[in-house]
Amino acid sequence: MRHSRNCLLFLVILSLAFAIPALAQMAPTGGAKGPGQQTAPAGTIRGGAMMPDDVYTPISKGYDFIRDGKYEAARNEFAKAVLLDKFNPFALNNLAVLDEKDGKLNDALAHLKDATIHSAEYKDKVAQTCFAGGGCMAVKPVRAVGETSEISKIIQENTAKLQDKIAKTGTPPPAGSPPPIMPAPKTK
Repeated sequence: MRHSRNCLLFLVILSLAFAIPALAQMAPTGGAKGPGQQTAPAGTIRGGAMMPDDVYTPISKGYDFIRDGKYEAARNEFAKAVLLDKFNPFALNNLAVLDEKDGKLNDALAHLKDATIHSAEYKDKVAQTCFAGGGCMAVKPVRAVGETSEISKIIQENTAKLQDKIAKTGTPPPAGSPPPIMPAPKTK
């Protein structure tokens, strides 16, 4: 009798050891915010569906701050969104706009390159665009999902404009960049 009770207890513990991790994976991360919206761990890439409120809200606020000329407040809001969604193309594009405005062209280009990584996965529609001093456009997402990524094309355009501006201004590459490869001199 005692032996069968120990076996039963062992089986229950073993079952729980396998069941708890499986149940944890099925549970929403951080609690649902609404239909289909969840909070994920910081730094999680969250493309492919409508942007969660915790990421959308600072991007929207930041865009409004840009429109009002409150650039540092805007930068803080976009940085919050990037902490929650590391490769969010809306936040990174808008940080690039602010860097370009401040003359930090290499930093702006770095943000745009990061924004490109997963931009095709973000189907949020673009509500508004504006110019914030330079050639780049700041963008504000809208709470609707499109068939394709609207932000991806904007980032491509901004990258091309910024690369052209870097070439025209002769901006040196960022520190730590390898020098350009030069062909070996020809010998006779």
